[in-house]
Amino acid sequence: MPSRAYFLGELLESKFFFGMANMLDSDSESDLDVQDELVVTGVEPLMRRRTQEIGPERLSVARLQREAAARGHAGDDVSSATYQNYGFHLRWLPIVIAALMVPAVIQTVGGHLFTGEEAVLLLLLRFRSDDGFDKMTWTTGRNISALSEVEHVHNTFPHLVDHRSFSSWSPHFHQFAQAFTDYGLPIQNLIGFIDGKLWAVCRPGRYQNVLYSGHKRIHGIKTQGIIFPNGMQPYPFGPVNGSRHDSTVLSRSRIVQILHDLCRGGPFAWMPGGLGQDYCLFGDSAYPISAFLWRMYKGAMTPAQQFFNSTMSPARVTVEWGFGKIVNLWPFLDYRKKSKARPLTPPHTHALQVLLSPVGLYFPVANVLTNMHTCLARGNIVSYEFGLAPPELHEYMRGGPYSCEPHDIF
Repeated sequence: MPSRAYFLGELLESKFFFGMANMLDSDSESDLDVQDELVVTGVEPLMRRRTQEIGPERLSVARLQREAAARGHAGDDVSSATYQNYGFHLRWLPIVIAALMVPAVIQTVGGHLFTGEEAVLLLLLRFRSDDGFDKMTWTTGRNISALSEVEHVHNTFPHLVDHRSFSSWSPHFHQFAQAFTDYGLPIQNLIGFIDGKLWAVCRPGRYQNVLYSGHKRIHGIKTQGIIFPNGMQPYPFGPVNGSRHDSTVLSRSRIVQILHDLCRGGPFAWMPGGLGQDYCLFGDSAYPISAFLWRMYKGAMTPAQQFFNSTMSPARVTVEWGFGKIVNLWPFLDYRKKSKARPLTPPHTHALQVLLSPVGLYFPVANVLTNMHTCLARGNIVSYEFGLAPPELHEYMRGGPYSCEPHDIF
């Protein structure tokens, strides 16, 4: 049902303001201004326009195809309408829905029933918008309380968000290193770039210091991103409290230990005994240096070190391109007013783990959707830069084995 234009309490307040206005002296100029203010305040609830009208039809691919045909596109919607609203071309949407393996019917905790197809479209529409839920009810044919579900992707495809999404690429590390070498980078065993990202959230009511980043001067949560030369972004680790340093996020992710085991053998090894060769990631000067993690030189530098930095700095920006694609595809994640964090009550005062909206799930889910987009688009700015194509979508969704071929740009 549409929301009420006003509540009973507001009507009583309006009656009170009108009564006060009637008691004032209409012949007094000073009282006239106050009288006008009281009347305006009292009439506001009565003049309020309904903004939560529920549309007559719910989301479906068939509906989007019909609307595209009405715009004059019999096949795929070559206009920007579908892509602008859902982040994928119309011809890709059935492929995305099938790849996510959503059940035929989904029932939320609140008892709302969705078709799997509708749930995916709602998720995409939500992530593509920085508007409030109240502005989506007409488009979706749903009320506000029904518009929130992201757990399926996280629960059904854990191998796409945990360390396996990184480890499963280890058979192709030599190809990654070769791609970077062919590009002209001076590190012969480099396989990818790593960086931290602070995602802004609104200021919480309590325990603000847990989320506050003194460096960025905003409240937020941190995630860690890695990008390979084929444009894929594995192991989206986080969230971690925004007050934490990037090195803390690195330590908690155990990515250095994972890479060590992949190369030399250990609990995280993808094959017995490891790869028999060390490979490394590259980050900025905030990270500690090791055999498996290189960084920019800092302080007083020799000419050779200065040349190294000048060579690696432009290439290291590619990890920002990866974050940039996530934000550009899913602007909802970068809209701090919508990411509302709620502080916990004691005794859990050490961290903000419970959120009014499931911010901690948004980022890994957005990472998976972005990788799916890269697969369907057959590349992105990073893969074209280094000349290595991403895998096919079905290879990515099952967690390998992957194809890893030179980019066929033309």
